[in-house]
Amino acid sequence: MATGKLSFDSMLKQQVMRLLPYLDQLNQQQVKYVGRNNLLEHSGLNDNELQKLIHDGNLPRHTMKIMGTKAYDTESALKMLARYCGQYGYLVD
Repeated sequence: MATGKLSFDSMLKQQVMRLLPYLDQLNQQQVKYVGRNNLLEHSGLNDNELQKLIHDGNLPRHTMKIMGTKAYDTESALKMLARYCGQYGYLVD
């Protein structure tokens, strides 16, 4: 690997870490669901990368659709992504 290049997993973790404060804010505001488009927009991930995280992290299947877009439980998404990144401060209530 060339100097200065990140591995795919490191790149994913960096982008997910950008998403955690947004999800935490939604969770504190007691927003129940977050749309897939919002996750993509705030993380900078593309659709395939987000799907890999959802699959690998065992995020519960979307439970509803908001304006035709899959929506996920905000608290579950926050906990799964925080565990994936090792950001355990988001797991403490």
